[in-house]
Amino acid sequence: PAAGLWYPDAVTGDEVTEGQTIGRIIDPIDGTEHKVTATATGTIIYGMNGLSVRPGTELAAIAAPHH
Repeated sequence: PAAGLWYPDAVTGDEVTEGQTIGRIIDPIDGTEHKVTATATGTIIYGMNGLSVRPGTELAAIAAPHH
């Protein structure tokens, strides 16, 4: 949703729930913080390791069980 520096709060292998904060994007110019939340409940199977991100960057992938 924003450009800036990516600071993950959840990493590969972590169990997350939909709506849980999984990281933050901080604007290095003005310090604005944008929280990023999980879009599903499941296990993080991929997490972005780079620091610099822009809108549209895939930050994490969540494997959600089918019921």
